[in-house]
This record gives sequence, C-alpha cells and structure tokens, in this order.
Amino acid sequence: MERTGASRLSALVIGVCVVVALAACDALSPTAAPGSTAGSSSSEGPGAVATEPAILIDATWTTENGQWTFTGTVDPQGDSTDVILEVGPGPSNARVFDHQVPVAQGLTVPTPLTVTTNAIPDIPLICVRFSATNSSGTSVTSPLCFPHDVPSLAPVTGPPVTAFSAPVIGSTSTIKVSTFTVTWTESGGGGGIAFRSLQRQVATDAGGVCGSFADDGAASTAPSPVAVSGLLGGHCYQWIETLRDHGGVTTQTTSGIVHVDLPA
Repeated sequence: MERTGASRLSALVIGVCVVVALAACDALSPTAAPGSTAGSSSSEGPGAVATEPAILIDATWTTENGQWTFTGTVDPQGDSTDVILEVGPGPSNARVFDHQVPVAQGLTVPTPLTVTTNAIPDIPLICVRFSATNSSGTSVTSPLCFPHDVPSLAPVTGPPVTAFSAPVIGSTSTIKVSTFTVTWTESGGGGGIAFRSLQRQVATDAGGVCGSFADDGAASTAPSPVAVSGLLGGHCYQWIETLRDHGGVTTQTTSGIVHVDLPA
C-alpha cells in the first residue's frame, strides 16, 4: 500500500512537470493565429502603418493648339510614388478610364503636378483623373469632367467708334462750293453695328466764327460716303454720327467744321 501511494504521488509530480513545461514552451513560441503565417515579423517595427499617397487634381485646366494641360499635387507619404493621368469618356455614371499618360516617377516628397497631352479623345464629354501608386497601394483623385469642345466666348469689344476722315474731327476747313462729301469709318461694337444716323448741323458764320449749331434737315442712315449739296454760303456745317451696336451700346461723334464761302 505504501509503494502504491508513492507511485501515484510520483506520477502526479511528473504530470505537473509536463504541464508546466508545455506552458513554458507555449510562452516562448506561441501558436500562430488562424490565417497568419507563423514566425512572420514586420521590419517596420511595432505600430508602423503603411500609407497610400495623397493626390489632388485642380478644377482648372487649359487647352491650346490641340494640347490639354492639367495640374494638381501629390504627397507620396515618404514612399517612392509613380503618378499617371487617366483619361476616359463621360458621363460620370459610365466612366471607363481606358488611357494612361505618365506624369512622374519615383517621387518621395510632396510635389506639384503638371502634364500636357494631346491624348484627349474627340468625344462630347471627357473625364480625367490623377492616379498615384506607392508600395502601400494606389490613390486616385475625383474625376474632372468637361466638354471636348469648349463653348466659344464672345470676343470682348469696346463701344462702336466713328472716325471722320472728311471733315476730320477737330479740324476747320473752308470750301467755295455748295457741295461736300462726308466720309468716315466705323469699328468696334458688340456683334456689329445695328443702327447708324448721320445728322447735319448748321450755324451762321460771322467773320469766321460759327454761331450755335442746330439740326439741318433729316438724318441719313446711309453708310460712308455721303454726298451733300445745297450748302449755303456764310454758314458753318458739321455732322454728328450716332452708332448703336447689337449690344445696345450707343455712341455719338462730331466731325470737324466746314465753312462755306461762296463767291459773290
């Protein structure tokens, strides 16, 4: 009986030692979790998190002579990063970015981006975006969509302008006949000239000094040149040209002065 009790005690002691030993082994080399690789480690150290690049595309772009220019910025997050421009058709619910244009390679610091390309398809609506890739993955910008054919803006023009060539603005001349031909040019005006009026004015001539001018007859709407007749000796004449363009802008220009000195 004593031998049997001693044997059981020995077995119990051995079992406890085995359990302790196994627990110690697990503490030194724990069992791998499901789905991971046992014995793997990260060279980045505890808590390190890989980051994809940050990238933006500007909402403004330019086009000239068939070349399109896009700009933006990229932050590689310190990891070597390649950037491309992806081009595809719109509308936004059916985009397929089926063409790539290289922009930059091996970037490691925040950098402004500029790319000029003629690889823009001749379709009504186009979408482009920047795509940046480093060892952690790929980031893309929100698409920038625009029509291929940009609507033409109306040219910026000034008000309509009259330039008298006879009689020249600011000039004074004397004629000894009762006829005269008024000439001028017209320019400017939004959408061209919509209306013109040439009004003759007359004043008395006292020793070469003109009195107050007043309208003389009906205005003419004919283009340059306009021939006039029946001018009276001893009088001064001038003409006022009124122009109105299709934008509703109206200008008035006064010609030079003609003194009529008819032979006695």
